[in-house]
Amino acid sequence: MTAELTLTVSRTIPAPAARVYDAWLNPAVLARFMTTCEGGPGARVTNDPRVGGSYEIVMRDGDREIPHHGTYLELVPHQRLRFTWQSPHSVEGSMVTITLTPEGDATRIELRQDRFAHEGARDGHIKGWTAILQQLAAAA
Repeated sequence: MTAELTLTVSRTIPAPAARVYDAWLNPAVLARFMTTCEGGPGARVTNDPRVGGSYEIVMRDGDREIPHHGTYLELVPHQRLRFTWQSPHSVEGSMVTITLTPEGDATRIELRQDRFAHEGARDGHIKGWTAILQQLAAAA
């Protein structure tokens, strides 16, 4: 395992930072943009959006369900979210940090994920997170 592997993806979302931040914590909105790279039906989402609270996101790919879960570690309204990330394709200790920067009426989002088993896993996550941010731009 190469724990030092990280990824960073970013995108400008045509919405204010408050709306983008809230989208990551509102289960109905989160369900709309947390999809597989191919899109498809929305995810099933439950969460307790507080530091120490947990979340569960079950993406669907045809008949297959892909569970993701973790714990919220840091929630700075309209600026930053940090949470653990556990899925069939992640390793123990994987963490996601989302930083929001207002840019006029839009928001620049930078998403960083730490810890991958190998470069292929990291590259697959880059593809997945890029698709998710594209869906977020439409949902926020």
